[in-house]
Amino acid sequence: MANNISKVAVLGAGVMGSSIAAHFAGTGCKVILMDMVPSELTEDEKLKGLSIEDALIRNKFAMMGKNSILNP
Repeated sequence: MANNISKVAVLGAGVMGSSIAAHFAGTGCKVILMDMVPSELTEDEKLKGLSIEDALIRNKFAMMGKNSILNP
């Protein structure tokens, strides 16, 4: 029995997640790409003049994971 996959969801829009999503999209699958974005800025981020739209903020969770792996 063969299963045909026509829709996939990818959690995490970092380098790996976006690559996986692009691969499935290239095969003709409908792709839902989801990522976590902080809902508000910290006081330090506000003082730096950052906004929720800045890449530094949007990638905060990915950077925290990366840093925890590289600096245990």
